[in-house]
Amino acid sequence: MKIRVNRLISRLHSVNRDVTHGIAKFIEMVGEPRLKVAIISYYFEAPTLSGVGVHAKNLAEHLSKSGCEVHVFCSSSEGSNYKDNGVTIHPIEPILIPHGDQFSGQMLDYDVFESEVIKELIRENATRRFDIIHTHGALTKAAFILKKTRGIRWVHTFHAIEKLRVRQLSREEKDFEDLISWIESTVNHCDGAIFVSKSLLDEARGHYTLKSTRVIPNGVDLSVFSCSPITKKNVLFIGRFSKEKGIEYLPGIIARVMEVKDATFTAVCPYDTLGDDLKEIRGIMQKQEEHFKGRIRIIEKRQHPETLRKLYSDCQVYIQPSKYESFGICIVEAMATGRPVVSFNVGGIPEVIGGAGIIAHNKNEMTHAIVELLEDKKRCADIGKMASERVRMFDWDSIAKTIIGYYNEVAK
Repeated sequence: MKIRVNRLISRLHSVNRDVTHGIAKFIEMVGEPRLKVAIISYYFEAPTLSGVGVHAKNLAEHLSKSGCEVHVFCSSSEGSNYKDNGVTIHPIEPILIPHGDQFSGQMLDYDVFESEVIKELIRENATRRFDIIHTHGALTKAAFILKKTRGIRWVHTFHAIEKLRVRQLSREEKDFEDLISWIESTVNHCDGAIFVSKSLLDEARGHYTLKSTRVIPNGVDLSVFSCSPITKKNVLFIGRFSKEKGIEYLPGIIARVMEVKDATFTAVCPYDTLGDDLKEIRGIMQKQEEHFKGRIRIIEKRQHPETLRKLYSDCQVYIQPSKYESFGICIVEAMATGRPVVSFNVGGIPEVIGGAGIIAHNKNEMTHAIVELLEDKKRCADIGKMASERVRMFDWDSIAKTIIGYYNEVAK
């Protein structure tokens, strides 16, 4: 941004020194124009199924809080544009397309969404040019086209390597591996790439040719999630009802937890629809829920942050048995609440937890660690205290300022 202002002053200098001095003085008085940022994220509005949506919402609000002009282009049935915490939301209404199954319909809806984003973003760009387009998730086609046709600088945040993540999904979702990989190949043309963990950046090497990369982790809003005392002997899991989240491990973990006196289990695992293999797992969990009536609670609906905050506070141990996890937003939320996290040694999780949690290498290690923690409340409190201190490094106020710095670097 400063470079643009300096160039303007330099050009005017050759025309009229006095006019140039006046403009420079005016810019000094009123400040530079606000950075104008377009965030493209299919998932955004709470409650959402996606950690990408949680990230995009927090980012938008903290960018606005830091002085940026922020516009979000997301899937929504709201109708017209509206303001939310200083952010302008451009809702793109989903189009109901006839399809044979949920997953093919979703792919079609994604494509229509990106086409509508292009039209809406071009209209807004005409009022004042965007400095940065920032994409999240697998939807990058709109940003690629707008970069090529309008020359707008483009930053993409990798929350996963989609071509690798899809291999951990259900049979029905794996059928779209080639389509997802084809769409994601456009990120090779972005001006800057953010990876939410070092392990994700290492994983990406060899798959992409990127101009510029940065490791900037996800954040947590410490004004929403704060440390609280442990009062209930409960194990909590939060994640989509998906194989990448390790959903097939839950029946075994639940069975072991039920052997601990007075222990309870809560799972928040929303879904829109399930393939046959996932239906089988849900059936097992349903039988467990009926058998241990009152001790197991399965929540299938998306939950707002306020509800999640209460669920974290009501647990003694948080678990994340994911098979693929680049970062783990729920992990930092649980840590901020002062809860020990038990997770597998995958992706960016060890970077997030550090020494303030327990990393398991298989299901037996995980269940053993969960039971030990349930039977030792003091140890849970001690680990939770370390977790709440460590999580300060992921405070959104600091993360947003780092991202703005990268925007300015890319925009030069």
